[in-house]
Amino acid sequence: MSVSSSRLTSQSLDQPEAAAGLAKAILYAEVALTIFCLLMFSNALIGPLFAPQTLDAAAAESDSAILRVMWLPVYAVTLLLIGFRVTRLMRILPALFMTGLLVGLCFASSYWSIATDITIRRTIAVAVTSLFGLYLAARYKGEDLVQIIAFSFAILAAGSYFVCLFVPHLGIHDDINAGAWKGLWYEKNQMAAMMVLGFIASCASAYIAPERRKAWIGLAVTIFLLVVLSRSKTSLLACLASTGAFPVLTALQRGGVRSILFTWLAATAALIGGALFYIAPDMIFKLLGKDPTLTGRTEIWASLMRLSDKHPWLGYGYKAFWTPTSVPASVVRAETHWDVPSAHNGWLDLLIQLGWVGIILFGAVLAIGVFCALFRFARVKDGFFSVLILLLFSFLILSESFILSQNSLIWALFVCALARLTANEVET
Repeated sequence: MSVSSSRLTSQSLDQPEAAAGLAKAILYAEVALTIFCLLMFSNALIGPLFAPQTLDAAAAESDSAILRVMWLPVYAVTLLLIGFRVTRLMRILPALFMTGLLVGLCFASSYWSIATDITIRRTIAVAVTSLFGLYLAARYKGEDLVQIIAFSFAILAAGSYFVCLFVPHLGIHDDINAGAWKGLWYEKNQMAAMMVLGFIASCASAYIAPERRKAWIGLAVTIFLLVVLSRSKTSLLACLASTGAFPVLTALQRGGVRSILFTWLAATAALIGGALFYIAPDMIFKLLGKDPTLTGRTEIWASLMRLSDKHPWLGYGYKAFWTPTSVPASVVRAETHWDVPSAHNGWLDLLIQLGWVGIILFGAVLAIGVFCALFRFARVKDGFFSVLILLLFSFLILSESFILSQNSLIWALFVCALARLTANEVET
């Protein structure tokens, strides 16, 4: 064999190895960029550092030009990831269509919005946030998805412990909630809500990846302790309910007598809980550490309902109602005698933004997601992550304004769960 032919043979043998090495490097880079976006959409640390006087992430973005600029790399990375895997979106066409309708309504509301510039800017933000959720659903199979998310929350949990223990003025409340941990976020309930997502991802990872089960269970316990230290009873209840859901979902997946028994027990518990809430709401609120007016929220809701009657069908425009110069928002703040940042109820916030059209459209999307979850939760094979995220989101929006929330990991993961549960084809 000649020297030239020998070199050619050697190069040919090296090409597959080089191609495999390049593919692995691209994969690692993609996962790293995904984790970067997950950390950024969690809104951890950035707001408290650059807009410490503002207690709401959305308001902080309006007040701080630095924060608006800091989101540009996140949007660029998200669009890069989507562009790299755009053909995979064909697997989740139902969610792509439904999310497109919701974002389209947000954009259309700029024509009647009382703050057109803010509506347009935040519509772009919620569109990119939704695209990231769709990317997660289309790109990763269930086992990889939940472990990537759980790993991201391991970073967030470690950061929260660090600031609480070594920078307590940043990580622990010293106001009316003195002593409650808030970690890397503005407020204790924000950290607690985020940690519930991490708790679910950790439990799902432990369920679906038995070779790393001890590590993921350890992370779940670590995150659960943060929820306890936040003193958020609502998030604590969500963690306990999520834990209890695993044996129920496992039994339903396997079928047989146990599935019937668990279904009956779950239905009975739900009926008893609903009856207790209807008969003795004061007792339930007391157990949750809340007063019957939900810390003045019922006053906010009454005021908002009166104002929504003036624009019942289309609302005041997406994210336009709570702007600093908003006249209707100033009416609510005057009537309640405090600087109200939001409706503290996702459905009511959606009503004043996009009216009954928005309520009906999102209600239909959520109903489709729940219907698919009943019959397809085992099909996606992600350790029940998608169905639990869907149920958690449905629970959280009763007290928080997470529906169509821009730059929000909770909204992104809801879109991801919706996409996986309604997908025409999905990586399992």
